[in-house]
Amino acid sequence: MVYAVRSFPLSSEHAKFLIYAQDKETQEKWQVAVKLSLKPTLTEESVKESAEVEEIVFPRQFSKHSGHLQRQKRDWVIPPINLPENSRGPFPQELVRIRSDRDKNLSLRYSVTGPGADQPPTGIFIINPISGQLSVTKPLDREQIARFHLRAHAVDINGNQVENPIDIVINVIDMNDNRPEFLHQVWNGTVPEGSKPGTYVMTVTAIDADDPNALNGMLRYRIVSQAPSTPSPNMFTINNETGDIITVAAGLDREKVQQYTLIIQATDMEGNPTYGLSNTATAIITVTDVNDNPPEFTAMTFYGEVPENRVDIIVANLTVTDKDQPHTPAWNAVYRISGGDPTGRFAIQTDPNSNDGLVTVVK
Repeated sequence: MVYAVRSFPLSSEHAKFLIYAQDKETQEKWQVAVKLSLKPTLTEESVKESAEVEEIVFPRQFSKHSGHLQRQKRDWVIPPINLPENSRGPFPQELVRIRSDRDKNLSLRYSVTGPGADQPPTGIFIINPISGQLSVTKPLDREQIARFHLRAHAVDINGNQVENPIDIVINVIDMNDNRPEFLHQVWNGTVPEGSKPGTYVMTVTAIDADDPNALNGMLRYRIVSQAPSTPSPNMFTINNETGDIITVAAGLDREKVQQYTLIIQATDMEGNPTYGLSNTATAIITVTDVNDNPPEFTAMTFYGEVPENRVDIIVANLTVTDKDQPHTPAWNAVYRISGGDPTGRFAIQTDPNSNDGLVTVVK
C-alpha cells in the first residue's frame, strides 16, 4: 500500500514515480511504476481522460550481474479489478490499459487468455491488441461467476514473447439483485400443550443467492402475523438470525387451540426495511396433546340385567368423556372394578372405538 506521510506540492495534476523492492536474502530488486493523480472536481472530459490513462504495466525485475543491475522478467501479483455486476454499459466498457514499457522500442501486440476471454464463457473480456485496452462486453452476474482469472500477454510482431504473462483477477462486485428464498413455502412443527416459555418448536431457513458475506446476503427473520391470536397475539418468537422459533408465552392448550399459523418474513440487508428485499413463508405449528384431562363418567349410576347361568355376555355399557385427543394414550380409558364383586364374576373391557366400558359376565 502506498500512502503519503506528509503533504507535498505537485507541479502538475499528475506525478509518476517508481517503487523499488529488494529481497533481503537474494538481494534481487524489482520495480513498479506508480501514477499519482489529483482529485479535483472532475468534469465529464476529465473522467473520460482519467479512465483512458489507467494502466497496468508489466513489472520489471532487476538482479545483480557482474556488479551491474540487469533487467529481468518476473511474475507479479496485480491488484484485482473490481467490477460491479449488472452494469448498464455502454458496452464495450473500458476497464484498464495493459502495457509494457518496451512499447517505446518495439511494436507490441497484447492479448488476454483464460475463462471469459478465449475460454468459455468466451468473449466477455476483450483487449485491443495495439493499445492494450482491456474491456468488458456485457453485464456480469456474480451469482453465475464471482471471479475471473485472466492472463495478459505481450509479444512482438513476430509473436515472440517480450514479457512474462501477468495474472489479472476481476472480482464481480455483488449487487442486491436477489430476494431471500425459503427452502419450503410451508413449514410444519409441533409443540406440546402446556409448554413453558422458551420451549424450542422448529427452525425455518431461507437462502439468498447474493454474497453471504455482504449485507446483500445477510438475512433477518421476523414473525409477521399469528393466527389465531389467542390466548396471546405473541405466543411465539423467532431468532432473527437463526430462524429458530420458540414459545414466548404460557397458555398453550390443545383443547382450546389445536393449531397456529405464522407468517414468517426473511429480509436481506440485515433486515433493513427500506433497502432490503423480502420474502415470506408459512409456519404451521400443531399443539400436541398431553394427558391433562381425566375421563369423566356420563352418569353416576349405570344399570344392567343378566340372565342366570349365562357367561360372556355384555350386561352394561359404561360411557365416559375425555377432552384429550381421541385414540391416543391420553384418551384411551382403562376400567377396573374397585368393589362390589368379591368373587370376580364380572370384568370390564374397553371398546377401542367408543372408549366405552363393556361390563361382561365371566363366571
